[in-house]
Amino acid sequence: MKRSMNSVAGIDRCGRHDGNASRGAKTGAGRALAAFGLLLAGAAVLAIAGLAVADTVYVVSYSTGGLYRYDSADPAGTLSPLLAPGTLSNPSALAVGPDGALYIGESGNFSTIGPQIRRFDVTTGVLGPQAVSLQAVNVYPASLVFKGNDLLVGRNPFFPFTGPVVKVSGVSSGTATITNYTSGSDLAGSPGLALGADGSLYVSDQTYNVSTGIATGPVKKFDAAGNYVGEVIGSGSSGLFGPTGLLISGSTLYTASIMSGAVLKTDLTTQVTSPFGSTGAPFGAGPLAMMTADRVLAGSPAGDGAIYQFYADGTAGPTFSSGLGQIGGIVAVPEPGSVTLAVTGAGLAAWCAWRRRRAGSRLRRS
Repeated sequence: MKRSMNSVAGIDRCGRHDGNASRGAKTGAGRALAAFGLLLAGAAVLAIAGLAVADTVYVVSYSTGGLYRYDSADPAGTLSPLLAPGTLSNPSALAVGPDGALYIGESGNFSTIGPQIRRFDVTTGVLGPQAVSLQAVNVYPASLVFKGNDLLVGRNPFFPFTGPVVKVSGVSSGTATITNYTSGSDLAGSPGLALGADGSLYVSDQTYNVSTGIATGPVKKFDAAGNYVGEVIGSGSSGLFGPTGLLISGSTLYTASIMSGAVLKTDLTTQVTSPFGSTGAPFGAGPLAMMTADRVLAGSPAGDGAIYQFYADGTAGPTFSSGLGQIGGIVAVPEPGSVTLAVTGAGLAAWCAWRRRRAGSRLRRS
């Protein structure tokens, strides 16, 4: 008797004696289709249950000058430095590049080191020796987002150098060129950048008054060529008081309101903005990051090291008191290994249950 491809020594993957192995070739296509469908069902169940949602979170601390990593399933237990404190010079922005490396915006030490962009290889743990200097264009980075292989850089509103978002081409080549990207509307600071699916750029146009300590400004939209389109959220409207971090998930734009410590959400199809979540603390919400299952992270620039988490409905999750002072930038990367294993396990279990039901049905008919 010929064994089926799913059996070893007459025992199938469900731990059941395979007495029907000779029919494997005839029903293989049907079983494969059923298994695939049940695998998808298992994935959906896990997503609803919120089980396979682990992410690796990367954070730069403006206060310590270090780069850190932690697992979202156990933040305090897994926090580890990738670059020791003092390695970076006032890091104030962070992004994942198309090559999988981390790109870090540094404000410099205002003496021997100017504002710059540096590349960190996550695989090798090496901080690239070549840095892209932003000194000549007076851009102190506060936000980074990649558009293809080009890096868009937003300006820190705490510095007096206002102007457009700039584009850095060849950021990892050692021969980078810097040009203005946005046009048609003046920008003060731009501590939040987010790209839409159509290539549109959303910008937090924040003005910070050093004397009063008050931040104001709207969120603006630019088209895929960098031309000004209009305001998405007006300054002081819909609960926006000092736009800071931005992120987009699907057709939803999330905006950090730094003065209130709130996070807002905007439906980009209807242009309606509504409250999403709140840290409950002024300056509690700065850079934002999206995790799996539409969970949002908000790093605090207030200096307390808090990293807030919000679930998909905006309710507050656990707050991670990282001890890292001012959070300069934060990104989250899904852990595909754990997700794949969990989903495959759920799909295989569902397939086994389906096979047992079929076997029982055949016995009852005989």
